Amino acid sequence: MLTLALTSVQNWHLLPNDPTLTILCISSLIATVWLAHRRCRPLHHVRGPWLCKISGLVLALADLRYCRNDKILEWHRKYGPVLCIAPNEVSVATLESTRDIYGTAHRWPKSNYFDHFMGYNRRSVFATKPYKEHQAKRRLISAFYQPSTIYKLPHIEQHVQERAQTVLRQIQTNTEVDVYSLTDWYALDIITYLVLGPDCCTRSVETACPERDILARLKQQQFVGSFRIRHPIVYDYISKCCRVLGSRFRHLSADDELAAWCKQRTAKAMKGPSAFDSHSLLRHLLQARESDTAKPPLDRQYIAAEVLDNINAAEATVAVTATYLIWRLTEAPEWQKRIRDELTALLIQSDGFLPFSELDGRVPSLEACLREVYRLHPASSGRAERIVPEGGHVLCGVYLPQGTIVTTSVMALHRDETIFPDPDRFSPGRWLDGDPLTIKKREAHLIPFGHGARICLGKALATLEIKVLIAQIYLRYNTIMGRSMTSVSMRQCSTHDAVPKGLKCVVRFQNIDEKVHNHNGS
Repeated sequence: MLTLALTSVQNWHLLPNDPTLTILCISSLIATVWLAHRRCRPLHHVRGPWLCKISGLVLALADLRYCRNDKILEWHRKYGPVLCIAPNEVSVATLESTRDIYGTAHRWPKSNYFDHFMGYNRRSVFATKPYKEHQAKRRLISAFYQPSTIYKLPHIEQHVQERAQTVLRQIQTNTEVDVYSLTDWYALDIITYLVLGPDCCTRSVETACPERDILARLKQQQFVGSFRIRHPIVYDYISKCCRVLGSRFRHLSADDELAAWCKQRTAKAMKGPSAFDSHSLLRHLLQARESDTAKPPLDRQYIAAEVLDNINAAEATVAVTATYLIWRLTEAPEWQKRIRDELTALLIQSDGFLPFSELDGRVPSLEACLREVYRLHPASSGRAERIVPEGGHVLCGVYLPQGTIVTTSVMALHRDETIFPDPDRFSPGRWLDGDPLTIKKREAHLIPFGHGARICLGKALATLEIKVLIAQIYLRYNTIMGRSMTSVSMRQCSTHDAVPKGLKCVVRFQNIDEKVHNHNGS
């Protein structure tokens, strides 16, 4: 009995014997539950992982692992077309909702995510958030990038063709080549020609130059981009501290290097003899308001910001798309042959070039492969965030309160198995073999350049660059996968520029004539 009594006393001491402590524990529990409920309350009715409704931690971890888009696709397949991905963020995956978000009817502003893409304390078209202000700036530039301008001015295509020929001259048969770097240099040379003019454009394809190093460091910086966007002040402090430790950490300030380079090159171009003679975006902006005497000329810092944004975006987008197209064709040699057969049926010009007017309309296999790469590997972050305006809005029957951040999951839209059967497979034939109504539906769901009033202005230029380069390569070569390449190294990461994980794509080029000779000799 004594032992039992002593045990009871000991156990009693383990319990809270102070009413105050008990009240505090219960109060803390109630407060925690109430705060969690309050935080998730605006989107409590939206389907999605429960933890995403009370914390952005899950999405932040996906960002840090470069798999944000893959994770959102996984959630859409589990929870449906309208999905809560963070306490105040929603992702949608239907064409109807996409039209609502990005169309002209509702004019939703961009989110604060775009604050991170200002240049020289100015907002380029891309970084401008309010709809009306964005449209006013877009009107200044849109005519310059219209297909009727890009495709009709002979000197633009001539420069693209010449740069593609220069790429071919860097290729040694049966030698492994990193086509990601090569296409990066190719894209930079073309966009600097178009933006700055012939006197200040780069020649990085054939020249070992500082610009190559900047581009390489920009790729490395992609993998710290999510931390930089979430914690910009901390990132700036760390990057400045790391600079004193040597060149190993130089990539942390690669965007600042590009900004400094662009500012210097833009100033040089403005003072150059052909600043007002060449067809360049710089000249276009400098003369934008000459006919409107009621408005002052554009601020030169703003012009420099547009130059920086155009160079950065065009170089990255074309390089990623061309790289994934080469990689996919290297994995599917039957499509290399189909493209080549269609190319050899075209009329080659006396200078050895295939005119773009022929490439754009008479090589359906190339068009189908390009569309399939656009579908599987959109060259963007997927964060085209908009803010629900005052009064809220209903998407797919789900009410979203004002202030909610909303974006379309391009990956989920592009991999909708009701539109694209076997959605994860590279299947260019889906763009050639379906009935007209099915093809039309697939085209409507393909939005690699965005949708609505804010669709990417560079679509026509990107199409010209990619088709010319791919045609010139596969008219002369077969490509074979490099020994170091794997599906893991080519996994597309959810960084701002959607880069491949290995930051390279190594292939081996085999001359067509050599292949035929070897086959006959055997």
